[in-house]
Amino acid sequence: MLKNILVCLEGSPSSEAATRVSLEIAKACGARLVGLAIIDEPDIRAGVATGIGGSSFKHERDEALMADARKHADDWVSMFERRCRQADVPAAGLEIVGRPAQSILREMNAHDLTVIGRDANFRFETETEDLQTRDTILHQAERPVLLVPESKDPKLGQVVLVAYDGSGAAKRALASFAASGLAEGREIHVATVDDNGGQAWEMANRAVQMLATSGISARAHNIVSVLSNVDALFAQANKLGAGMMVMGAFAHSRLRHLFSGSATRGLLETSDIPLYLQH
Repeated sequence: MLKNILVCLEGSPSSEAATRVSLEIAKACGARLVGLAIIDEPDIRAGVATGIGGSSFKHERDEALMADARKHADDWVSMFERRCRQADVPAAGLEIVGRPAQSILREMNAHDLTVIGRDANFRFETETEDLQTRDTILHQAERPVLLVPESKDPKLGQVVLVAYDGSGAAKRALASFAASGLAEGREIHVATVDDNGGQAWEMANRAVQMLATSGISARAHNIVSVLSNVDALFAQANKLGAGMMVMGAFAHSRLRHLFSGSATRGLLETSDIPLYLQH
């Protein structure tokens, strides 16, 4: 059962959705939330070529950006703590100065789950978007990540689709999801994509049996489709009315390309439901 959840804060609509989903989970699991805001001083103060008199201008510019970053971090943490008090959810705020990806990866080790807005920009003072931080976390995280897209009414819903391919990552995702308590009270479906429908069903059914050992009932689905793996999985999710998808990162099967290069971004940008991801 989830006891400690890290919520990454940076003010975007998807981070707002991540906060709301985190509150939902905390209430259901009795978990404690930690809201993390990051002041990206290394990138703000990164050296750049300057002309005569440029160093003075850069110093003033750096100080102004640092002040702005600190104010934003203070505001986000204060708002997060206030919302948790109003929801009667135990919580604490945390501000860290450092590079976003490395800071989040370090903090993740002390928490059962990390919740991140899909479009979060932790380098907002220096970049218009921040895919680098998100991708680094997904490639290196040792603990599960819940990636939440922007939504007017973000909820996990009552139906979960598990994308399963038998890889080590998929097995770890299945195990951590089963232990998280997020399956409780929800309808669980397991889907495997393969050109061979019989093999796909056998693979999905093995995952169903694994869940059964944890007391979780699930239904197996085999997907044989002319669509891409991404489109086939999300078509199944839409058909089932799933509010969350569970999957392992860096799988070594038909799903292996989901987390490589542009395909990674294609998957993440396509999803309109939270993704529970495990390396």
